[in-house]
Amino acid sequence: MKNFKYVIGLLLLFFLFPNQQIEAQVRSPRAKVVRVKGRKAKRKVRRKVRRRNRRVARRTLRRLPAGTRAIAFRNINYHPVGGMYFIPRNGIYVRAFPPRGFRLRILPRNAVRIAVRGNAFMYADGVFYQETGNEYEIVAPPKGAVVNELPEDAQEIDFSGVSAYELNDAVYKAIEDGYEVIEVLEEEDMEE
Repeated sequence: MKNFKYVIGLLLLFFLFPNQQIEAQVRSPRAKVVRVKGRKAKRKVRRKVRRRNRRVARRTLRRLPAGTRAIAFRNINYHPVGGMYFIPRNGIYVRAFPPRGFRLRILPRNAVRIAVRGNAFMYADGVFYQETGNEYEIVAPPKGAVVNELPEDAQEIDFSGVSAYELNDAVYKAIEDGYEVIEVLEEEDMEE
């Protein structure tokens, strides 16, 4: 009986005088932020890109057409189908843009020649190619290039207050005779 009274006394003590640390919503004081004035580091100006439609429509294939051969680049197999490239993901093939540096001997059938500031490029389905020897290398979209039309995968965005389209790390602006490349976005490192 003595232990019972002791336990009841302890329980009443805990319930009548609770400790703040066992409360569910204890707030800790915020740290004070101090700004130090000093030399300013040169920073690259980054434009704000706001996407209107967060959902990206991806083209997928369940099976590849007969006779499709994979092209291996950086341990990834790219399957060219109708000028577009597909990579295997979870049992299906998802459309992907090959990275810069990817080389081909034969261009897609729908490739068109584009001249930008005296340099010749080939363009097909959102990808720019440049001839190197007897091959074609995928390069960054050149600023100022004008293309007649964009693929369905182009995503409409708000680029610094201007209505534009994003496709394959490039921002296009609609103009009278097509779409012009106005900005090339930085390519993210996949190794990090």
